[in-house]
Amino acid sequence: MNRYLLAGSAAVALALGAGAANAQAKFEVKVGGDAYFEAGYVDQDLDSGLRSTEFRNRMRINIIPSAKADNGLEYGARIRIRANAGAGNARTTDADRAYIYAQGSFGQVRLGVQNSFNDETYVSAPQDYLPLGIYDGVTAWLGNADITGGLASLNGSMINQSLVVENNSTKIVYFSPRFAGFQFGASYLPRNDSSATDVNRTKPVGAALGQFNPIFQDMVEVGANYNNTFGGVLVKASAGYFWGQAVDNVVGSNYKDLNAYQLGAQLGYAGFVVGGNYTDFGKSGQNERPGFFTENSRMWQAGVQYTAGPIVVGANYKNGKDAGSLAVNGDRELQVYEIGVGYTVAPGLTLQAQYDYFKADSDLSTAAVDRDDKGNVVLVRTILAF
Repeated sequence: MNRYLLAGSAAVALALGAGAANAQAKFEVKVGGDAYFEAGYVDQDLDSGLRSTEFRNRMRINIIPSAKADNGLEYGARIRIRANAGAGNARTTDADRAYIYAQGSFGQVRLGVQNSFNDETYVSAPQDYLPLGIYDGVTAWLGNADITGGLASLNGSMINQSLVVENNSTKIVYFSPRFAGFQFGASYLPRNDSSATDVNRTKPVGAALGQFNPIFQDMVEVGANYNNTFGGVLVKASAGYFWGQAVDNVVGSNYKDLNAYQLGAQLGYAGFVVGGNYTDFGKSGQNERPGFFTENSRMWQAGVQYTAGPIVVGANYKNGKDAGSLAVNGDRELQVYEIGVGYTVAPGLTLQAQYDYFKADSDLSTAAVDRDDKGNVVLVRTILAF
């Protein structure tokens, strides 16, 4: 029922906003994007077969055609083209955003492949010293499957605080206008593994003995955020809830439905900003059948930063925990202590450096084989945003 209500509301909003729209409106096409180059050095305990240094880079291009009708309705589309490594380092190109939008006094409606409402608007620890909002990018450098694999696939990585289980699939998203600092929104998607021109009407399935299934259907999200300033004090906050149906047709298994929420807040004054975020996935997607050991998955982060002209410095602590392997008792935890600095050389051109100390505890460690890990990561990068 919720999904039909959201879809119907989106259709009504578009119809009301369209009115006597001018069909001959002239479109303006904007092109923008961002790119980074990053060099890293890693020193960790479990480094067998691993090198210490590596480079990586990424570039994304946004193409946005837009127009405005005589009645004030703004409408258009957006596609974000991204250069990726691809399987086997094939250097592929994909489009991780592609949607139509319309906006007016009713707010904004987006239709297509995109972020969910909360992923677009959530509030977390301040992180302007990190590249383009990539708050969990350090995990790509750890080279330890016990940290980056397993149940971490539910939320991208163990220190990913957004509700990314929706996976940028094809969806409907609504953003309300902002009232006295408040904004509300919602989204719906049929399957979180179906996007673009794919038509997938099958119900999700899972292996009878599988530990985890990250595929959900009929996913609905609601959320709200607040952004205001009082006497020079910046106040931000957000809250969101996401739910959806998991596999329910496998005899002998009990895959848990998606139930996730996030909370975040920031306070800022005279260049200083402090803040944090908490995200909880519960046991979403885990197979709670006899003989399996399930645990709640959650992540939290807290940090501070200071900005003075072109320089920003910051520090934060990240903590992520999930069930790891359901075949053994216990959970898996990753802790990251981070400091960083950024310097804006010119408009759109930034230099950054960061240091991270990480400590990972695996539920697969035994007296014979210790899979716990710790180490140091140093990253320097150049960012271009245009």
